[in-house]
Amino acid sequence: MPKQPSNKTPSNVAKRSSVAVTLDVKLDIVKRHEHGEGTSVIGRVHGLAPSTVHKIKEMAGSATPLMATKVTRFLDAEMESMERMLSTWVDDQTQRLKPPLSQRMIQQKVRPL
Repeated sequence: MPKQPSNKTPSNVAKRSSVAVTLDVKLDIVKRHEHGEGTSVIGRVHGLAPSTVHKIKEMAGSATPLMATKVTRFLDAEMESMERMLSTWVDDQTQRLKPPLSQRMIQQKVRPL
């Protein structure tokens, strides 16, 4: 009786591994597409398959703009006041200081509030 062919992938054929595409690359893909570059050209630049580039363009087109979503939060008066004071302090610090604020600096300011 003849042997049936195997449906398994041969061991000498390497499987493609999935690679996470960074936000910067995705934004560049969308920008290049808006400037009229083709899917294959964009894919070659970033080392991606044209189908991946096409999928990123589709997802970007269907994304909801940030301004269209409204976040609703219910805060008590103390928390709202503390957030307002912290926001004012952060704005003041970023305008006066050249080095960026660290998480530690912000936490030290919040503790007494």
